[in-house]
Amino acid sequence: MNQAVPQTHVKQPQQWPLAGLLLLFLLLTACFGGGNAAEEAAPEAAVQTTATLRCSESCQAYGQCGLTADGRTVILARSFNAGLRDHDVLMASDSSVIIQAQEAHNIQDATGVQSNLTFYYVQPAEGGFSNWVAGSCVELAAP
Repeated sequence: MNQAVPQTHVKQPQQWPLAGLLLLFLLLTACFGGGNAAEEAAPEAAVQTTATLRCSESCQAYGQCGLTADGRTVILARSFNAGLRDHDVLMASDSSVIIQAQEAHNIQDATGVQSNLTFYYVQPAEGGFSNWVAGSCVELAAP
């Protein structure tokens, strides 16, 4: 009694074309989409120009310069990122520097007033390590 039992085959939709389209979509968005992320993360590029560090009234108002115990005027700088406090570097006032990059930051004063301040990533003209300095202490060279 070996009878062949007819089996009804239910045709299931194929998943491969859908998976292929999804893979193609992901590949195309990875190649062509979201290209601005690297530009937003990097500091704004500045043409390497020369400038002079100055302890101006504006620089003093932000608390970014002062006098050392031996009477030298210095600019306060940061080695790792831009900011108005937690300085770890002193740079000589009236010294020439080369601007390597710049970043604009939104800052808030003690009264709560917000404003924008540009910070420059500068290297001493004679060479050495680069540091972040508040824009109020940087006198740009005339073009």
